[in-house]
Amino acid sequence: MKQSAIKASKSSAGKGCLGTLVGRAHLAALASVFLVLSPSAGVAETPEDYLRNPYSRDDNQVIARGGEMFGRNCQQCHNSHGKGGKAPQIIRGAWGPDGANSDAFMFDTINAGRKGTQMGAWGLSLPPEDIWAIITYIRAEAVKAKLEDDQDEQ
Repeated sequence: MKQSAIKASKSSAGKGCLGTLVGRAHLAALASVFLVLSPSAGVAETPEDYLRNPYSRDDNQVIARGGEMFGRNCQQCHNSHGKGGKAPQIIRGAWGPDGANSDAFMFDTINAGRKGTQMGAWGLSLPPEDIWAIITYIRAEAVKAKLEDDQDEQ
């Protein structure tokens, strides 16, 4: 990779990322190489497992850590608890408990960003375990929002 591309990805603090440069398929391939080289290094056993949330959705320690990471990295755009601000809300609809967006889709979105939007790639700034913790936190907040919505309807 040219030095200018490396400088560009490093200078955009969360906007440049390995996932953006190589894409999801390549990320899974890299994960499989990592697993072959060090099979006991992580929770993933296959490339597909790399895109599966390793944390339980009710692990309060992970939720708290994810909330802290969310506050530091995501809240400025998605507002407190993911309720939306200058960026979309991420706890209802497709992002909600019964929504269409899977954990793998959420991981890919945070890791690689979204083209054509202000959602930058965080894959070089945040390790996968922090991204998964953030997703676990978002899922917990989505469950709370659904309970609030259900109570409001009654």
